[in-house]
Amino acid sequence: MTYRKMNSISKYLFEHLHFGIEDKEFTFIEKAIFLIIILNCIIVVVESEQEIYFKYKYYFDFSRIFFGIVFTIEYVSRLIAVGQIKQFEGFNGRIKYIFSIWAIIDLIAILPLFLVGLNEGFLFRVLRGVRLFSLIRFGRFSVAIHNVTSAIYERKNELIFSFFISISLLFISSTVLYVVEGGAQPEAFGSILRSVWWAAAALTTVGYGDVYPITGIGKFFAILSAFFSIGIVALPAGILAGAFTEKFNKKNS
Repeated sequence: MTYRKMNSISKYLFEHLHFGIEDKEFTFIEKAIFLIIILNCIIVVVESEQEIYFKYKYYFDFSRIFFGIVFTIEYVSRLIAVGQIKQFEGFNGRIKYIFSIWAIIDLIAILPLFLVGLNEGFLFRVLRGVRLFSLIRFGRFSVAIHNVTSAIYERKNELIFSFFISISLLFISSTVLYVVEGGAQPEAFGSILRSVWWAAAALTTVGYGDVYPITGIGKFFAILSAFFSIGIVALPAGILAGAFTEKFNKKNS
């Protein structure tokens, strides 16, 4: 195949595939890939029910091979088309692309689809779960994902600080509950490590209710933790909201 022919194929594929760096309308091929990814994920969820899987094993195995072939064709097509992007030009550029995050996700999503003979055990469950990686591939179809990751990177210092505050409050709460509740409830608060479960549930405002303080001091501190947790949970959300607003205003100015 001549270079000119290969380059024309590469251009054609590039026009019909998204790489997450261009702001363009979805093509028919991409819409079809959307539907196939969704269908693949639905089948993964349904076939995790063992009774259903073994009853329709032939159809599930066939669908796995079908999705594997489709995603492999897409993977190879992207490998050809990516040469149109300057940083991935030539053979060395394509090798660089293979080790990029999106190409690795593509490969992880594809490999388990060909393991038809494996149908039980821990490894099978792991590989089945890995197939849901195809859902992550939605990210490359939208410039919005690029804006999100960019906003996170621009506010990384503030987010790291809020994470540090959250972790600090988590261990402070765990330590205090260990001190005041450890004697009354040794099974739940007999160590700082055990108390972490309650602190995590309380500070994230989940509150499962399986473990809770029963002493007066413990209850009082639980109330204080609940008030602090409201601000801690809202802090990274506010940071990201500010970053998104700033990016949106820059784009439209």
